[in-house]
Amino acid sequence: MDPRDVGDVAAARLLAADWTGRQVQAVHGPADLTWHGVAEIVSAATGHPVRAEQIGDDDLRPGLTAAGLTERQVEAVVGMAAGLRDSEPEDPRTVLTTTPTTLAAWAHEHLRPLLTA
Repeated sequence: MDPRDVGDVAAARLLAADWTGRQVQAVHGPADLTWHGVAEIVSAATGHPVRAEQIGDDDLRPGLTAAGLTERQVEAVVGMAAGLRDSEPEDPRTVLTTTPTTLAAWAHEHLRPLLTA
C-alpha cells in the first residue's frame, strides 16, 4: 500500500461534504494478492529471491525481540500478524476503496533503489 494512496483517500474523505464524527474507510490496492504473489512481485522488483513463509506466533516473538522491539511492540506486531493470517479484507473492495498504485510500481520505486545504492 503506497502511503500516498492512503493520504489521497484520507484527504478525499476529510473533504467530503457528508463527513462528520468518526468513520472507517477501507483502503485496498488495485489488486487482491496472495502472500506468494507478493513474494513474486518483490522478488522481480528487487532481483533478490523472496518467499512467503508462515510462522507461528511463538517463532515470531524471538526474532522481533532480537531486532530490538520492546515486549509491548512485539505483542502488537504478533497481534497484527495474527489478524493478517486470514488475509480476507474486512471491508469489501469498492470504487472508493481501490487505490491506483500497484505493489510492483511501489517496490520498483522504493525497494529497488535501496538494493542498488
